[in-house]
Amino acid sequence: MNYVVQPGDTLNAIAARFGVPVQELIRVNNIPAPYYIYIGQNIYVPIRPPVPTPPPTTDIDRRIRRLDERMDRAERNIRDLDRRVDRLEQRVTRLEARPRPRTT
Repeated sequence: MNYVVQPGDTLNAIAARFGVPVQELIRVNNIPAPYYIYIGQNIYVPIRPPVPTPPPTTDIDRRIRRLDERMDRAERNIRDLDRRVDRLEQRVTRLEARPRPRTT
């Protein structure tokens, strides 16, 4: 799958998000040392088919799976909020850079 690098992304963060080794990202994208990436860069992320999880066998397994699902949702919400904050900061910066109208 292709992924566009967002502000604040690192190779480690992208690898962790998609569950692939960092070295695999570097290899498939031919990223030379010192392994810099830039905002807007298209990166190919080799996605492995998900391994189906067996049905929970105990109450603890069910609780752990529910907590994992909640963590995934929370992480998605945090990424969405980070993007919104970045956009707001960009807007504020643009507004602050505008000349202020003179009042007499």
